[in-house]
Amino acid sequence: MCKSILFIILFTYSGLCLSYDWIPDRRKDQNPTEPAHLFVPLPYSKPGIGEGFVILATATNVNESTADLSGIFVTGDAKGNIINGSEIPLYSDILFFDFYLQRINRAMVNHYSIRGISNTEADDYTLLDASVSNTNNIELNLTFFERRLNLYYSYTTSEYQIDSIRDSNGVIITSFGQPYTGSETRDSFRGSIDLTDDYLDPRKGFRFDVAYQNNRDVDEKEADFYTLDYSLLGYVPMGKLDTLVLNYYQSNAHVQRQGNIDPISIRAELALNCAPTDTACLTAEQELVDNFINARTNGTSTSLGGDLRLRSFPQGRYQGAHTAFVGAEYRWNFKQEAKPFDYYIWKDIRTSLQIAFFAEIGTVAETSAQLWDETRHSYGAGFRLIAASGAVYRFDFAFGDEGAEQILIFEYPW
Repeated sequence: MCKSILFIILFTYSGLCLSYDWIPDRRKDQNPTEPAHLFVPLPYSKPGIGEGFVILATATNVNESTADLSGIFVTGDAKGNIINGSEIPLYSDILFFDFYLQRINRAMVNHYSIRGISNTEADDYTLLDASVSNTNNIELNLTFFERRLNLYYSYTTSEYQIDSIRDSNGVIITSFGQPYTGSETRDSFRGSIDLTDDYLDPRKGFRFDVAYQNNRDVDEKEADFYTLDYSLLGYVPMGKLDTLVLNYYQSNAHVQRQGNIDPISIRAELALNCAPTDTACLTAEQELVDNFINARTNGTSTSLGGDLRLRSFPQGRYQGAHTAFVGAEYRWNFKQEAKPFDYYIWKDIRTSLQIAFFAEIGTVAETSAQLWDETRHSYGAGFRLIAASGAVYRFDFAFGDEGAEQILIFEYPW
């Protein structure tokens, strides 16, 4: 499978090079080394978790290289940290190394009553109370021709422990007899062909990505499956500086071996021991059992919701075996100049100020034939500051069927 994907990428790239004249020239250096930093303390208050502070610190292009380092440090009722490094050069401007380390001792995960797109109301979920949420990820990026051809390999391990189930307001419904633990191991291969005028801030051209991810679960009770993801992006110049971005994305899970789908066995595995008269506990248990059966039968593709796709919905809002998404975003660059700034906690060089207007539609289903039977949409606007360091400081307001979401992050959605 991986060899087939690589062959498709190389074949497509070689074919396009036959008409090289129409491929846009890169308009600037594809490996910026301008140093920058950001330090931001933010308060948090979450039902079931408590209160405290999150401290975000980033250092971009460390020591005038392409290496970026960032950390999120959580204090208060929940504690933990996330350390991330990216674009660390291993060999010239060809081979880069990324890493991601997460150690969190308290987290709440939304668990919706059923999978799919037509499943629930906005508040029809429970909270899985996790006391362990650990992830390790490493990635290698091999890039050629000014980042027009990119090959990636990543390896991820994760473990978690769930102690109780709470309602959407954070009130405990029931605790597990013994904490429910799990682990996952994934490796993935990804390739992209980037025929745009800039890898970090494209304004014309197109980009194609394909990714293969193998979910190699060591526990026989879980499904053995892989996912194939495809993304096609078109950047249409509108006037001298503005861009219309069009995105089609699809993710499909392919099950090679089903996991344990026996309801009685799954209930024993969960060990919730609900009392016969405890309706709330029995309902939460049944929802978990049903979702386990679907996941172990069909696999799970990339979800919709969060800061990338269907931005008006929470992270992971819609899950299923198959996902499809279409998005459009108009990026209006109303201010274009190189202007250094230094506010002590935030230093960089502004190269562009941008307002974006976007509309998105997506669908999720357990079978590919059901895709687009029902859909959800998001629309909104955002403000971005594009910097010489390569960072995109993005603040979006998104609206949709279940209300609004605000997003603050440091990259384009797509």
